[in-house]
Amino acid sequence: MKFKSFALLFSVCVTATCGTQAARAASLSVVADGLDNARGISFAPDGSIYVTQSGKGGDGNGGVNCIPSPSAQYIPLCSGNTGAVTKITADGQKVPLLTNLPSIALTPSGEQAAGPADIKFDSKGDAYLLYGLAGDPNSRDTKLASPLLGQLYKVDLNTGSLTSLADFASYEAKNNPDGTDLISNPYAFAIKGDTAYVVDGGGNSIYSVGLDGSGIKNVAAIPQKIISLSTDQFPTLPEGTTDPTGGAPLPPGYTRASNGLPVSNQSVPTGIAVAPDGSLTLSEYTYFPYPEKEARILKVDPDTLQTQVLADGFTQLTGVTYDSDGNLYALQHINQSEWKAIQQGGVITGDISGSVIEIAKDGTRKTIWSGDGLEAASELTFGPDGDLYISNRARLAGTSQVIKIDPRSSGGATKVPEPASVIGLLLATAVGVKAMKRKRQEELLDKVETI
Repeated sequence: MKFKSFALLFSVCVTATCGTQAARAASLSVVADGLDNARGISFAPDGSIYVTQSGKGGDGNGGVNCIPSPSAQYIPLCSGNTGAVTKITADGQKVPLLTNLPSIALTPSGEQAAGPADIKFDSKGDAYLLYGLAGDPNSRDTKLASPLLGQLYKVDLNTGSLTSLADFASYEAKNNPDGTDLISNPYAFAIKGDTAYVVDGGGNSIYSVGLDGSGIKNVAAIPQKIISLSTDQFPTLPEGTTDPTGGAPLPPGYTRASNGLPVSNQSVPTGIAVAPDGSLTLSEYTYFPYPEKEARILKVDPDTLQTQVLADGFTQLTGVTYDSDGNLYALQHINQSEWKAIQQGGVITGDISGSVIEIAKDGTRKTIWSGDGLEAASELTFGPDGDLYISNRARLAGTSQVIKIDPRSSGGATKVPEPASVIGLLLATAVGVKAMKRKRQEELLDKVETI
């Protein structure tokens, strides 16, 4: 859509909402759908799209290979070979490359799966595959019988052979870097030179790993942000409930809120990217009850893994990336606290809309997309075409997608304006229409004088 037609469209809209919806409708498109917990997206050297599907778990061998979820009200996480790595062709065809990969997910919904979590290519074109876990690492090899989970691998996409480079689940079980409860869930990674940087959203840590097979080089816990929570930031408990945990002892690092719910200030890292200056940029989700406008973007020193706050005031971030001009883009999974929109187990009870926010080099923020098809998304990256590719509905089985959004303003008004900007555009358009009428009247007068 050219800017001229966009301006004319604004001239016939009577509200700011109409203008915003028009911009949105012109920009988002579905690249592939029908996926199971779509997660990491990467582009191979030849430009092909690769996406990891964390799968939908399974029945856990009749309930034998199941564990209680540590973050979803102890709903069972059961195993099954439903994970995959899929190649998406230019015409949207889904080509399965690796299938029947280990996966665990909430039963029976298949929501919030852990399995193939992210895929990346290095400068030589070699592929690397990260597996999540989302549970007690001591249960991986025994109760879940899924020893591939919780590790980073070099992968041969032709044969499917895996070479383990780091076992984060085992490291968490032995060392517990953040000192809180034992949970491991490697979530995403970035490659810089011959090193992979992996964020563990369960262990609340960041790792550096040698791609040459030298193993884990360094690890650091993500510093907590101390947040004072009010009662209205928690879900309402059933009347008469005094101890929602049933008297269970609290894990290390937890306290009880005034309503008895266990809370912590754990930082949950979810996305990571290499910044233009060579540092790392990390996104944060925050922990239950997922307070709004409390998630941070952190700058990480790749050598020491020490962090500093780059930006604050977001809600449940799940990804970060940079464009070719050095502008930062952050992905909000859901624009409100998770518990307000979706129940553990995949029952959607509210608005699960997310947002893409641009943070310019001078710190200026602009929401370029919000809702209108962007829902519960995870991870975003730029494609060779300059569009943003996002794993959408990334916590759901069967309805996950890969979508793309054009964030550029040239060649079409693809950025979603802030409300004040929309009003400004309406006013500008009105002035433009008035000027066009005046010009036509002047031209007509010239013709009359000529005659």
